[in-house]
Amino acid sequence: MKLIPLLLSLALPLAAAPEWTKQVNVPKSGALLKIPPVHLSYNLSWDGRLKAGTVDMTFGKKDPKYPKHFLAQGWGGSTGWASVLYPFQFNYVGFLSPKTFRPVMFIGNENGKRKNSNYQFRFKKSGVTGTKKSVYKNGKKDKIQQRAFQYPSSLDLFSGLLQIRSMPLDAGQTYKMPFHPVGKPYLATVKVLGRENHLGRQAIKLSISMQHIEENLELKSYKKLKSSTVWISDDQWRIPLEVRAKVWVGNVRMRLVSQKAL
Repeated sequence: MKLIPLLLSLALPLAAAPEWTKQVNVPKSGALLKIPPVHLSYNLSWDGRLKAGTVDMTFGKKDPKYPKHFLAQGWGGSTGWASVLYPFQFNYVGFLSPKTFRPVMFIGNENGKRKNSNYQFRFKKSGVTGTKKSVYKNGKKDKIQQRAFQYPSSLDLFSGLLQIRSMPLDAGQTYKMPFHPVGKPYLATVKVLGRENHLGRQAIKLSISMQHIEENLELKSYKKLKSSTVWISDDQWRIPLEVRAKVWVGNVRMRLVSQKAL
């Protein structure tokens, strides 16, 4: 039940940069909007009726082993009958700069039906480098892939979320944001649809679509995600309240069930 999979390599001269690189309108530098330490819990469901899994995220949880980083973590996966049809568990950790909240390193583990995937990527001003290791469960030989995405000042999954909440988000605005959330790079198009009350809170309604960024920097449609609507709170938190996505397995919802300060 991957809702957000990802990765890629590139190496084109600047003169050959495709048109989409000229449309990017999120800052490549500067501090992102700070988020107070918080634990967010979500339920996953089919059309809001049948529970299918859970997702938890923490921002700013202290760990004495990593005193020099602001930590962000996400974990969860499918549960119940959904775990029989689509078994999937994940654990992602982002190591962010405590001053800018931009990524330094990302590590992750995914446990699926056919294989386990381990990710480790480093983020620099020049781009992203790292590895994906695939451990297969059907006897197929394990594989280690070296990956690189040389787009300047790339964002990971967590800093990508922080980047969206850092924008003005005025009704009618559209943002083009390249990022490297887990294993592959994508171009996210974020459209601000307006403001409304949602789940008892004032919210900003967004439409978000994604395209793969291929090795030659060309864009390719992301067929696993057909469309998505996201509501984030219209307050100092600006956290996701609900995501409704049409994906290859049907209509999936991710809804906030708990918000706790750390």
